[in-house]
Amino acid sequence: MTLNTNLFRRTILSKLNQHLQENYSISLPREGMRGDRSSLHQLEAVLAFRSDATLEELRNALSRLENGTYGICISCKREIPVEALRMDPAQRLCSTCESRFSHVEVQRSRWPATL
Repeated sequence: MTLNTNLFRRTILSKLNQHLQENYSISLPREGMRGDRSSLHQLEAVLAFRSDATLEELRNALSRLENGTYGICISCKREIPVEALRMDPAQRLCSTCESRFSHVEVQRSRWPATL
């Protein structure tokens, strides 16, 4: 599978930013900007101390992009179809594993303290 990781990264960051704006009234600093330190600290505080499943899923998707495992099922290690990733860029399971584990909550890993 050939993924356009830049496109998926932008999509995930856009969804993350939208979620932060709608739920916490803060925004991600724009990439490439040295940024306002206070907004970055505020963002890190929200991310570190909120129990928010959507934030966790999007953050984990970014982590998988960075470590080269994005688009790979975390259970069976098969590729997740691009169409499924387009529908949900934070998708972590293939359709087979998703239906197999639909009754079980998958434990989420903790995100590093900084972005």
